[in-house]
Amino acid sequence: MSPTPALSRPALADHAWAVACAAALLPITVVEVVAAVRSPADTAWAVVVVVLFVVLHAVVGVRRRTPFGALVAASVVMLALTAASLPATPTVAVLLPSSAAYLVMVFTAAASDDRRADAAALVLGLAGAALMTAIAVAREEPEPSEPGPLIALGGFLVASIAAAWALGRYRRESRRKLAAQELGREQAAELRLQGERAAVAEERRRIGRELHDVISHSLAVMVAQAEASRVLLGRDDDRARRSIEHVVATGRSAMADMRGLLAVLAEAKAEVAPQVSSDSMTTGAPDRPSPSLRDLPELVEGAAGPGRLVDLVERGTPSPVSPGTALTVYRVVQESLTNTLKHADPPTRTDVELEWGADSLIVTVVDDGRPREARGWHPQPEPGRGLRGLRERVEQAGGRFETGSREAGGWRTAATLPIRPGAASVPSSLEDGPPVAHDPESGR
Repeated sequence: MSPTPALSRPALADHAWAVACAAALLPITVVEVVAAVRSPADTAWAVVVVVLFVVLHAVVGVRRRTPFGALVAASVVMLALTAASLPATPTVAVLLPSSAAYLVMVFTAAASDDRRADAAALVLGLAGAALMTAIAVAREEPEPSEPGPLIALGGFLVASIAAAWALGRYRRESRRKLAAQELGREQAAELRLQGERAAVAEERRRIGRELHDVISHSLAVMVAQAEASRVLLGRDDDRARRSIEHVVATGRSAMADMRGLLAVLAEAKAEVAPQVSSDSMTTGAPDRPSPSLRDLPELVEGAAGPGRLVDLVERGTPSPVSPGTALTVYRVVQESLTNTLKHADPPTRTDVELEWGADSLIVTVVDDGRPREARGWHPQPEPGRGLRGLRERVEQAGGRFETGSREAGGWRTAATLPIRPGAASVPSSLEDGPPVAHDPESGR
């Protein structure tokens, strides 16, 4: 494993530490070396010892650049000092104060991420402690004194090496733990950022889906009513005028919805992006409430026109549903009616049915329209954007979505949505009474 960047770039503090270590230990070492000189023949020995200690202190300054190399160099110096401490020499040079600099090497090697340096620090350190103890024993008189001091010396040297190595290992583990914590914080921040981006993307995708629903349905209704007014001109001017007014009202409503949605798109920010769920989806227009089941009769009425019969039937006992479920039902009916207006020529009959169960609401929209072959539209296994959006919306609400052509002709769309007892609820759309039917030929 290569050293970490912090250990591979020596800083000014490394050199300052080497100078401080030399300033604290080297003068005492020099004084003791000079005091050990007894004859002119010992002068060369003293010079060699002092030079070796200067080299040892110099290695301290580069110990973090190459922990393993610095440890090996320091071990070679200590071996040379051991040789200069043999019984024929003036004193045990290897035990002079500057030898403590070797403990700094052991500490740095153990604290590094270089496994070779870590293992070598312990092995070479203990071997050196044993060798220094052996030299001290060899320098004793032919009749050695009490062995207690020598045992204490050996224990002290071994304990010093072990303590320096253990402190280095502790430093390395502490640094790794801090690095892991910092990495964890960075990853957590990145995950939060990704979550915010995903929320913004989901919100924009939802708004795009709402724009499709609003604009596509409004344009389809406007075209259908415009065609109706063209058919009725000269035959029933009052109804033609009402159809034109319906076109104008639908266009204004679509413009208002679109402005609200575009405002939400422009103001969407990551730090305030809402978490979108099936129970919290709205139309995106901040100044208008979301469509609910109560708006279904008006939606069905708007889709009716000359040659286009639309029936709305409700079966079972209505139950309160969440706003998200109500909006999903509305969008399923809206998209289905829009597809009938866009892709099937009149005359058409469309049946919209709401079937309430104990724990689910089934909405079914069936038409008998024939596809506009001349326009190249055919029922396809792969649904368009509107149907894909409906499937996503229904599945987000925890329901099932089915759509496809009928064997008898026409198209069928069905969605089964769960009724969640604990969710915030809105009332049912239809008032108690007989089924609602809209036939433009017989009057609306």
